[in-house]
Amino acid sequence: MIKSFATVGYKMAKLTKHTCLICGSKKHKEYWAMHGYKLAKCSNCSFVWDFFHSENVLAQYDKSYFQNQNPKGGYANYYEGMRVNKKTFTDRLNKIQKRISGKGKFLDVGCALGDCLMAAKEEGWKDVSGVEVSKFAYEFAIKRGLNVKNTTLDKAGFKPNSFEAIAYQDVIEHVEDPLYELETAHKLLKNKGYIFLVTPDVGGLWHKLLNGLWYHYKPGEHIMYFSQASLRLALEKTGYKNIETRRTYHVLSIEYVLNRLKYYSPFIFDNLAKIVHGFHFKDFAFKAYTGEIEAWGQK
Repeated sequence: MIKSFATVGYKMAKLTKHTCLICGSKKHKEYWAMHGYKLAKCSNCSFVWDFFHSENVLAQYDKSYFQNQNPKGGYANYYEGMRVNKKTFTDRLNKIQKRISGKGKFLDVGCALGDCLMAAKEEGWKDVSGVEVSKFAYEFAIKRGLNVKNTTLDKAGFKPNSFEAIAYQDVIEHVEDPLYELETAHKLLKNKGYIFLVTPDVGGLWHKLLNGLWYHYKPGEHIMYFSQASLRLALEKTGYKNIETRRTYHVLSIEYVLNRLKYYSPFIFDNLAKIVHGFHFKDFAFKAYTGEIEAWGQK
């Protein structure tokens, strides 16, 4: 009975979601990214999407999303990574500041617990806001004294032409309608303002090397995957100019890396993580290119 329902559901999804959301092409190839995880790749622009994802994608972002033992979903321990995350966010904020020539009005979409907003405040940004769909993360951010709205961007009530910069950091791959999302952000940017995005690169070297073992394949969580070409096209189609895309880095700690490597060998890396946890060098930070893109677009 279950198998029959799944088959029918799969066929229905195939009929309704067989067109590329970015370029509109109906030509695509289906492939098994992982066991039980089938994706479609546009033959024209290389955009990849999960056409059979959950109808309620947002329901998964509860407290357990930020600390769990699932190596392919959420975070092993977001809280322990907050110290090193600050370094990544500070680097990104410095890049944004150079683009907009100052510390203007800044919006972080999908701001999670508010780490980037906290880093911005510490760096002297005066007017920073966030949008976050997770009620748990929103309440956590509010307790930190941050200006965050618990909703999606299109329902946040911001006035057009409000922000010098809007960031999507590891967010756009979770969004069901990326063009609509980018159009909404475009309306909220001031003239000559910038959108800044970070997302996994399905056309990058790490994906080519690892294939089905690629860490960024996350069934049910990541429902869209961009290459540099498809992300550039998405920005072009939604009105942005002066578009740039390139590979980007994260600042990581030894402990963070070990927690992520549990996916490949749980026994070995779980025990190594437990050993390292008791030493100060667990927080040793370094820059690493982990298979992601950063993209810029100007209004």
